[in-house]
Amino acid sequence: MKKIAVIAPCILPVPASKGGAVEELVTCIINQNEISKHYSIDLFTIEDSSYSLTSFSCTNIFSVSLDNRTHKLDKVTDKLYRTIGSKEGAKRSFDQKIISEFIKREASLDEDYYAVIVENQMSLAVELLKATEFQRDYPIYFHMHNDVDIYRSPNYIKFLAKNGVQFIAISKYIESQILRYANDAKVSLLYNGVSLDAYSMTTKKCEENIKFLYAGRVIPVKGVEQLVDGFIMLLDKLPVEYKYRVSLDVIGFSDNLSRYEQRIYEKAEKYPDIIKCQKRIPTAKMAEAYNNYDVVVMPTVNEEPFGLVALETIAKGMPLITTNSGAIPEVVGEGAVIVDKSHNLAAGLCSAMMELATNPDYRQELGKKAFSLARRNVEFDIDSYYDRLVGILNMDYSEEMISVVVPVYNVEEKLGVCVDSLVNQTYKNLEIILVDDGSTDNSGQLCEEHAKTDARIKVVHQKNQGLSGARNTGIDNATGKYIFFLDSDDYLTYDALEKLLDQLHRCNADVAACGFAHVYDGDKPEMRFTNPNPGMWSGRESVIQMMRNNNICSVAWNKLYKAELWDGIRFPVGRLHEDEATTYKILYRAKLVTYIPECLHKYYQRDNSIMNAGLEHRYGDFFQAIKERISYFTEKNDMELVENARVTYLDYIKYIYRNVDQQELRRRLVNEYSEEIRKNHAPSVCGPRKKFGLYLWRYFHY
Repeated sequence: MKKIAVIAPCILPVPASKGGAVEELVTCIINQNEISKHYSIDLFTIEDSSYSLTSFSCTNIFSVSLDNRTHKLDKVTDKLYRTIGSKEGAKRSFDQKIISEFIKREASLDEDYYAVIVENQMSLAVELLKATEFQRDYPIYFHMHNDVDIYRSPNYIKFLAKNGVQFIAISKYIESQILRYANDAKVSLLYNGVSLDAYSMTTKKCEENIKFLYAGRVIPVKGVEQLVDGFIMLLDKLPVEYKYRVSLDVIGFSDNLSRYEQRIYEKAEKYPDIIKCQKRIPTAKMAEAYNNYDVVVMPTVNEEPFGLVALETIAKGMPLITTNSGAIPEVVGEGAVIVDKSHNLAAGLCSAMMELATNPDYRQELGKKAFSLARRNVEFDIDSYYDRLVGILNMDYSEEMISVVVPVYNVEEKLGVCVDSLVNQTYKNLEIILVDDGSTDNSGQLCEEHAKTDARIKVVHQKNQGLSGARNTGIDNATGKYIFFLDSDDYLTYDALEKLLDQLHRCNADVAACGFAHVYDGDKPEMRFTNPNPGMWSGRESVIQMMRNNNICSVAWNKLYKAELWDGIRFPVGRLHEDEATTYKILYRAKLVTYIPECLHKYYQRDNSIMNAGLEHRYGDFFQAIKERISYFTEKNDMELVENARVTYLDYIKYIYRNVDQQELRRRLVNEYSEEIRKNHAPSVCGPRKKFGLYLWRYFHY
C-alpha cells in the first residue's frame, strides 16, 4: 500500500467524536480506506480519549497533545488576529508542535510518503514547508474547506502555490478564490457530499398551513434579520385567504442572546403565533424536525464555501429559498429559488416566499426537481467521496506514450550508446524519433539500421537546419502525450523515463526534471552538475529557480513535458543558446514543476562541442535570448520575472568580460552594463549585498 499522511486541523478530534464538518469528512476517508485499502495512512490529530474506542488496520493515529499554556496563548493571539487582522495570515503556536511530530514520524520511515494532505489549517501547510526546508519529492495537498480569511490568507495562498503545494477545493467558488490570489496555483475539485440514501422525499402536498423554516446560527452573516423583515412584508402583502396560514420558525438561538439575536426576538414578539424563535436543537432531532415544514429558507449574506445545508435540503426534496452566495448556486442549480443578496434582500425573500406560499403545485414541482438534481450529480454523494479523492492522488498512466526526440548530426561514434539507453528503458511505451539533420557521416544510415531492430523507432531525414530545426521536426512528428529531448551524444539511465513519469504523475505535475551529470571519455569520473536536493514549484516560480540556481536549469533535455505545453512554441532556428530562448516559456506555461535530484541524464562533454566553442562566437545569441525573455515578461506584466531576467543579463555580461581577451568586446560589454544600470538601476529582486556588487562592478571590473 502507498503511504500517505493526513494532517487534521487539530481543533476537534478525528475520528470525529465531537462533530465538525472537516473532521467528519476525514473520518469518512479513513473508514472507506479500511474497505478499499488503497493507502496506509498516518493521521496526525489532536489528542482525545475517544481513540481508545477505535481500531484501524490501515491507519496509524498520531495524537498531539495541546497543553494549557499553548492553548491559552493561541486563544489570546486568535482574538488579536480577529480584532486587528493580519496582513501575513494568522497562525498558532500549536502548529509547530504538530509539524514537529510529523517530522519526527517522517524521519523514522524507510521511504518517503507518497503524498501529504493538510486539512483546512493553512498555517500548518506553511509550517510544513519551512520544516522541510522546501526540499521534498512528495506532493503536498492543501484541502481548503473555508473561504479566504485570516487563517487562509491571500499571502498564504501565494506562498503555498509558489512552493508547489497543490490545492483541493470543495467547490468551484473556492477554486476561483484560490486562483484569484494565485493564478498559477494547481487546483483540483473535490465536492463535499451527503449520504443521499439517508434522505427520503419530504416534500408535502397541499395542506392547510404553509410553514417556513430557518435553521442555523443566528448571526448577521446568515441574513436572519433580513429573513424576518421579509416575512413581515409577506404578512402585509398576502391575500386574506393565506394571511393566517403561514408561519416562520427560526431555530438556532443561543442560550445567552447577542444584541443581534435580541433585535430579532423583539421583531418576532409582535407576531407571537406566526414567527417563533427557538434555541438550537441536536442534529439528530433537527433531521426529524424538517418533516414538519414546507419550505426551508437559507438567506446567507456571506459567501458560502460549499453550502452543505443547502445540499441536505434539496436531497430531502424540500423547496429551498436561498441566495447567490459563494458556491450555493453551483450546488443547488435549478433545485432552489435563488435571491440576489446584493439588492434589497428582504424584499427578494418576500417575493420568493409569496410565490411558494400561494402556489402549492410549484412547491411540489420544485421539491421533486431538487430531489432529482441532488441524485443526478454523483459528486454530491458521500459514498463516492473517497474514490474521488483517490482519483486526485492516483493517476493511471500505463498506456500513455512518451515521444523521445533525438536530433542527430555527425555522431556515428556515440549514437549507439544513446539509442541503446532508450530502447532498453524500463518504461516501454515509447516513440523514439531520430531526426537526421543532414549528417555528412554515417549517422543517417545508422538511424535506419536502429529502426529495423525496434518498431518504436521512427527516422526522419532532413536538410541541415541545426539543433533547433531538428527538435522542431521531432515535435511536429511526435504523437505521445509526453515529450522528452535527448541529444544524440548523451544517454539516460535505463529507469530514467519511468522515474520521471512516476514523479510527474505522483505530483500531478506538468513538467518533471531530473538531475544530470557530466560524463567524459576515458576514466574520468562523472561529475554532478545539478542541485542535490529535491524540489517542487509552480511553473512561474520554476522560471525563477531556472534563472537563479541549478535546481531546474535552462536546458531542454533533462525534463519530461506534457506535450500540450509545446502547442505554438518552437525553438528558434539558426541560433545558438536555443534552450535559453525557449525553455522559460514552457515552464511559465506549466502549473506545477517537480525536480528529482537523481542524475538520470548523462551529459557527454567533448572538447569540440558547440558549447565549448569560444564565447566570442556565441555570446550575442545568449544576449538576444535574455533580452527576448525580458520583453516576454514585460508583456506579461510580470515585473518580478523581468527583474530576475535582468540579473541573468548583468551577470552574464560580467562572465563574458572575465572570459574573453578582445579589448574592443570588453569595452562594449562595460558600456552595455553601465547603460543598463544607469537606466534601470540594480534589479529590485536583489538583496543589499548583491545590489552593491552590481553597482560596484560598473566602476571596478573585478
